[in-house]
Amino acid sequence: MALDLATLSIVLFFISTIQAIVMLFIFRIVHNYPGMNYLLVSCFFTALSGLVFALRSGVIPDIPAILISNLSTFLAVFALNIGFSKFLKRDIAKKWLLTILVLFFITFFTFTLVIDDVSWRIILFSLLISGISFSNAFILLRHQLDSVRQTTRLAATVQIMFGIFFIVRGIFTFFHRTVNIFSPTPFQLLAFFISIATIIICSYCFIIMAIQRDHSEKKQADEQFRLIFETIPDTVLITSLETGEIHETNETFTEETGYSREEAIGKTPMNLNLWQNTDERDAFIEKMKEQGFCKNVEIHLFTKNRKKISVLISSNLMKMDHKMFIISVIRNISHNKELAKKLNTSEDTFKAIMEQSPVSFMLTNTNGDIEYVNKQFLELTGFLEEEVIGKNPRILKSGYQSKKFYGNLWKTITSGLQWKGEIRNRKKNGEIMWGYISLTPILDREGKIIRYLGVQEDISSRKLLEDELKIQARTDMLTGVMNRRYFIENAEKRLSEMNSIHEMAAFLMIDIDRFKDINDSFGHIMGDKAIQTVARQCQNMIKNRDLFGRIGGEEFGALIFAKNQDEYRKTADAIRYSVENINLSCEAEETIPLRISIGLSVYRPGEDTLETLMHRSDIALYQAKNDGRNRVAVL
Repeated sequence: MALDLATLSIVLFFISTIQAIVMLFIFRIVHNYPGMNYLLVSCFFTALSGLVFALRSGVIPDIPAILISNLSTFLAVFALNIGFSKFLKRDIAKKWLLTILVLFFITFFTFTLVIDDVSWRIILFSLLISGISFSNAFILLRHQLDSVRQTTRLAATVQIMFGIFFIVRGIFTFFHRTVNIFSPTPFQLLAFFISIATIIICSYCFIIMAIQRDHSEKKQADEQFRLIFETIPDTVLITSLETGEIHETNETFTEETGYSREEAIGKTPMNLNLWQNTDERDAFIEKMKEQGFCKNVEIHLFTKNRKKISVLISSNLMKMDHKMFIISVIRNISHNKELAKKLNTSEDTFKAIMEQSPVSFMLTNTNGDIEYVNKQFLELTGFLEEEVIGKNPRILKSGYQSKKFYGNLWKTITSGLQWKGEIRNRKKNGEIMWGYISLTPILDREGKIIRYLGVQEDISSRKLLEDELKIQARTDMLTGVMNRRYFIENAEKRLSEMNSIHEMAAFLMIDIDRFKDINDSFGHIMGDKAIQTVARQCQNMIKNRDLFGRIGGEEFGALIFAKNQDEYRKTADAIRYSVENINLSCEAEETIPLRISIGLSVYRPGEDTLETLMHRSDIALYQAKNDGRNRVAVL
């Protein structure tokens, strides 16, 4: 068989087809990650390109054959680009790919149907192919999956070499015009050789990446399982379903039973005399064989020193190395049962203790109905005992917590776990109170929940203090408006949000005119009163969506939003006029005229920061002062 374009096209077709078949089998072995199917699509289009080009002489006319072959090559490289992006968790460059595809069609139709110029078609085709190849290389080099780093570097190198070749081919064609695309020139033959090599290397790289990623994720999953296995506070035991031999345990097993891991591995629970009752053990095994799982089954075990303990066991079957194992989570409930027993046998003593306690206690049944409250509970909530017994604790509900909050709380305690947290409740008189509450399920001898114990500590004073400190941290204590730090934080946040919604904003720097004269003439008390009056009046003139705060001394700042610049000036003038109409009275019934000067600067998105905006407003303020005060200057 002669080495011509038709022969190489057939070779390309067979190699791509074989690659696709091989990958179908490989992908059935490893996890099917996003993007892997696009490699199959790439092989399909490569095979189609080779087949069409080989059949163009007798079956398909030249121009359709060239179009289908070139388009298939494009789509093959496209599929690689999308596949790499999806596999490596990068965004697909949709606009870039669409632009390249549109350029391809324009190039083909222009230099085939309008101007029949083979050379320009090859040049532009080569440049477009190289562009996508470099894009593929960029994706392969800029990703965050460390497990496939070495392989993606190899694939990126191949894509870069592929792109460089097509650039060279385009440059060569520019200086050495091609008359007949079907004549086997060295560059055309080399193009087929390089395409074959590239599809083989990239396909195998893709397969290796899938295997590496699958191996890495399995290793990570094993490490996570081991971490959970070792840190879970309950005993975890893995035993063979067939032989009963212990396959693995965690440290809690040693703490609860006294048997070390070395003593337990390879032995059965019966060898270690863990089961107190063989009938219990046989019933457990039968249940596992029938159902494949069990949940919260109470059994009794013996420790190494022959101490009897009560436990709840939950188990599931799992398959490892073609064998069936039982993985069991075992919780020691002996302490809870002893507590429940004590509560049941010495309820009077228990209640007597609660009556003397300075902490609020509440006892409910499993439906949540209140059975008992102590004296401290009644004093704290303001209810009488007959008003709460038999009622649900929701009589304390304030409405501040959501249904989801109470749903999570109820789910926790009904599963046998303790819940702790802060709750805002309401007293009988409607007053809100804060409480730190601990809700604990009480179990009977069989491990079933029979009551819930609620312990509440009144933390209202602490929460009020916290709220007061929060207010002090953001409020100017003299005027009650935002202090400088909180105002600047909010202004910076609003400006960053404004950039995304294209609002217009302006900053007003406001200063009380001749404030020093007021202080010197009438004293600091009147000076403070002047600052308070101006702050209150400016705050009243500011819209709800705008910000106002005290910058320092007699100086204030306002960040205002409007649709156009005329509104900014009108707002500033309105604030100035409103202050001008105020006459401050002193003790001698003398009136003090109040005047303010305002520096206004419009925010420039993309150029300004809050600091530059305030600086420009400050300059405008000094201009207003120099021009005679009691005016607005714009900069």
